[in-house]
Amino acid sequence: IKFKASGDKALKAAITALANEQDRLIGKTKGVGAAQENTARSGRLLNNSLATMRSKLLLVNFAMAMGIRQLIGFTKEAAKVESMSRAFNTLSGGADSGTVALEKLKAATNGTMNEFDLFQQANNAMVLGITKNSNEMAEMFDIAQRLGRALGVDTKRSVESLITGIGRQSRLMLDNIGIIVKADEAYGKYAEKLGTTADKLSDADKKTAFLEATMESARAKVALLGDEVSTSQDSFDRLSASVANAAVAIGDKFKGAVSDIIDTFLSFNDEQKENT
Repeated sequence: IKFKASGDKALKAAITALANEQDRLIGKTKGVGAAQENTARSGRLLNNSLATMRSKLLLVNFAMAMGIRQLIGFTKEAAKVESMSRAFNTLSGGADSGTVALEKLKAATNGTMNEFDLFQQANNAMVLGITKNSNEMAEMFDIAQRLGRALGVDTKRSVESLITGIGRQSRLMLDNIGIIVKADEAYGKYAEKLGTTADKLSDADKKTAFLEATMESARAKVALLGDEVSTSQDSFDRLSASVANAAVAIGDKFKGAVSDIIDTFLSFNDEQKENT
């Protein structure tokens, strides 16, 4: 008995057509998925652009509310701090060393000095050659603050009096924070330590002698004050330092834009001069 298929060709053609339609449908589905991904990516880019634009608009509104003149003042201070910071990092042996040293000085003064004043006095100490490392400098700043506090002198002036007083061997500067050093006695004591006489000391020896005598006197006076106790004046000084640092931070944000405006104005001014 033999059986013969009938209509199989039409069935095969129908199955093949169905398979082709399925392939086209899958292709279209993939295309829709890719289009959705592109749409999502475009949406993310748009959101990022809008966020950036919104941030810039907030900065502009903030600048307008603050006042252009005041903003320029902030950028000037930011530029000064940047220059002082660069010199500080160079003198202290690099950015990493400079960062560590700065944190030590902030801790030594209990945050009562803004960054510009810290950089200025630290650079002054290193240029005058009165400190070998950040630990010595931090001790000087701490002693100056404590002696000044006892005499009602703010931290900035106290540190400046100690650093400049030692560097220039100025009794008047040291007297601001209650330190009295007689140069002749300091030279004689140091010469005896070296086994020589005061008249044979070099300028470098005299500077070292005066430094040692000053720090010896300063440490003795600080010891009489007892443990360090923060005062209300310290709180006000910290507030002033924070406000000054905040102004510099604001100026730093607008520094690039203001610099571009200034450069554009100067270029325009030069062109006008050339054309006249």
